[in-house]
Amino acid sequence: MTIAMEHTAPAGELDLATRRRAEILTGAIRVIARDGVVAAKLKDIARESGVSLGLIQHYFDTRENLVDATFAAMMRVVSHESAKRVSSDDDPLRFIFGMNRLHVLGTVGFPERWGFWSELWAASGRSDHLREVATQVYQLWARPLEAALHRLADAGRLPQGADPGHIAAGMLALMDGLSIRTLAEPDVFTPDFMLQILNEWATTQLGVTPEEAARHIESLAAEGDATRPRALTPEVVAAALLEHGA
Repeated sequence: MTIAMEHTAPAGELDLATRRRAEILTGAIRVIARDGVVAAKLKDIARESGVSLGLIQHYFDTRENLVDATFAAMMRVVSHESAKRVSSDDDPLRFIFGMNRLHVLGTVGFPERWGFWSELWAASGRSDHLREVATQVYQLWARPLEAALHRLADAGRLPQGADPGHIAAGMLALMDGLSIRTLAEPDVFTPDFMLQILNEWATTQLGVTPEEAARHIESLAAEGDATRPRALTPEVVAAALLEHGA
């Protein structure tokens, strides 16, 4: 994954337009995660963002433009916030276990992040446009996984006949399914339990010994704060927008 490292500008250094856009997009992410993309109203987003309805229309013109910008912004946040957590792993196997941990515990908090993506998956079945957005999200997540799996295959470290693309697709599908259970039954399916299942599945599919898997998993867990999710704030969104030139 080739993404620039984080350079977050202090709040006082953000220009007004970037700050306002970030405030609106942060509010929109929260409302969509909570209420769903279809039920998300501009007035609710304005209230959540702490801005006027007129200001939303000034920066985004239409509701459709705002929804598009919101999904794009969340993709940028995930890319931006994940860069420093996964880009330095030279061992592709450790990278894969790191991606498991990142998808469960990293970037912004679990309910906002996975509630938001779950809403995108559901809405994409009713909209050709959102289906394209969902495809972009999957590609964003699948590419680094597939690249790491191909590196394992080239080094002869995958079981004979294993297909990197199929393993990546299965891993992402398992993440999606477990995330829904974790959102729906948080007292039973905790994020830690979700991560345990993902790691056990990867260990089996990749033909890794339990000892080798445990070494990577324990090493990643020892990083502590490095993989702790950040709160979703306008500053986090603004940093991602600026990094991508939005």
